[in-house]
Order: sequence, then structure tokens, then C-alpha cells
Amino acid sequence: MNGPILHAYDASPFTQRALRMLGIKNLDWRWVETPMMPPKEDLLTLTGGYRGTPVLQFGSDVYVDSQLIAVELERRYPLPALFPAQNAGLELALVKWSDAFFRCALKIVLALQADSWPEAFRKDRELLFPDIDFSSAKSGLDDARAQYRGHAFLLEQQLADGRTFLGGETPGLSDAQAYPFIWLMRGALPDVADQLLSELPKLAQWERRVAEHGEGRRSRVDAGVALAEALQSEPAPYREIDPNDAQRLTAGTRVRIAADDTRRGEVDGEVTVALPNRISIRRTHPRVGTVVVHFPRLGYRVARL
Repeated sequence: MNGPILHAYDASPFTQRALRMLGIKNLDWRWVETPMMPPKEDLLTLTGGYRGTPVLQFGSDVYVDSQLIAVELERRYPLPALFPAQNAGLELALVKWSDAFFRCALKIVLALQADSWPEAFRKDRELLFPDIDFSSAKSGLDDARAQYRGHAFLLEQQLADGRTFLGGETPGLSDAQAYPFIWLMRGALPDVADQLLSELPKLAQWERRVAEHGEGRRSRVDAGVALAEALQSEPAPYREIDPNDAQRLTAGTRVRIAADDTRRGEVDGEVTVALPNRISIRRTHPRVGTVVVHFPRLGYRVARL
């Protein structure tokens, strides 16, 4: 096989997380552009029903969610490290903090721009984010701005001692986790970004340094190429079950997996890996053959079928 394939679209801040990881790793990688909204038939064929991005593919192994993408990239390409300070647990835990940062940014964008969105796109995003009341976004704008600035100020504080990146002198996952939501505000609402971030000079310098690491070297491929690669390969034979699994899952247990905070779709399959923060399931489809789809446990519901 020819290395990683990222299924994503560039406008997604979650895609930006993966791009920063690929930049830190300085990798050659292939890109399948996914639509921003359904239909996403090629992606659903690969994942078994999960519509979110980014998704990372190695042959017939499919990795969902940026936190698991980080772990897999680190396993396959140890250097340069995503965890240079050897604090993987803490940096992976930041995924939930960065999700909160994202929601503040999203609420600001909703308050100021959602009225101009095409109706189909707005309805899709309302379905995707059931925890956000789109109708009250305008009335909550001041609070969202304050929360967003509060998150950004945490980054300024972290950089106050003159360090180059959030974890020290080399970039790591924490930088990839935090950068996309500054990037989002700069791109979507530059005037608001100037208002909220203008007095955070360390943050601005850090942004430039993260951006300079780039995204590695991208080459575009069609979805059909990626699906054919899955069909022509076999999943890695990795199998492991935690004997103390909290849900008492065993190899072969049929389960359904879905995100617990958004409606990104459900995936059914047979358990091959059940660890405290990884759940992997085997499934088949005529276009891709047998694939294993890997999810983190944090942020995902696993239900027996």
C-alpha cells in the first residue's frame, strides 16, 4: 500500500487538526475530498455509516476521530513525535477541551452568519449538532464571545514563559488540538477575531509558527481509488480484548457505535479490539470487502446488538 489516505474537506476545523498532525510528521499522504454535507456515499461505504471527517485510511483499516488518528500516526511514524514531552494521556485528554473551544466559535459563527446559510445546509447542521439551539444563537452571542476569549487566553497564559509551542520547544498534539479554532475565527470572522484576540501577542506568534509546519505533502486521489485499495487489502491482524472491559465485550460481539455529542451516523460490526480507549469492529461491504473500523471509546457510545 502507499501510505495514509485522509478523507476530509478543508473547511472543517476538525480536518485542520489532522492536517497539523500530518505537518508535524512531515508526511506524504493522499487526500479524498468528501462533501460538506450528505450525500456522502463513498465515505459511508468505507466507514459503514459514519459521516464525520476526518477519517484516516490505511488499506482496509479505517480510523475515526482525530484523537485516534493521532495515536495511529504516532504508532506508524514515531518521529517527529506528536507527544514530544511524553505526556500522551494529557494531550489526548485535551480533545474534550478543544471540542468546548470549537462550540464557542461555532455559536459565534451561528449568531453572525447562519441567517445567510442555504436552507439545506442550515438544516443539516441543526441535525448534526443536536445540543446547540440554533434559534437562540443571537441572544447568546455575548456569552459565546466571552467563552471563546477565555479559551484563547488560556493559550496565551501557556505561552507566557516564552516557549515556542504549547508543550515546549517542539510542536505536538496540543498545538494541533488548539490551532483549528483560532484558524476558524480568523477565516470566518476576521473582524471578530481581531476584537477578541488582538491583545494576545504570544498567541499570534504561536499561530504563525504552527502554520509554518504546514500539512506535509498532499496528493489528491479519487474515492474509487481509496475504496479499491481497501478491497485489495486485508485488515491488520491486531486483536486485543481487555479482560476487565467495562461493557464486558468479547471478540465477535456485535455492536453499534455512534458519537455521543453529534449525529455523525452509526456503524455496526463485530468487535475485534476492546480496550479502555479503543473499540474496533469488523464489517463487510461489496465495494470494500472486509474492513476494520477503529474508534476511540471517549466520545462514542457502544451498544450491543
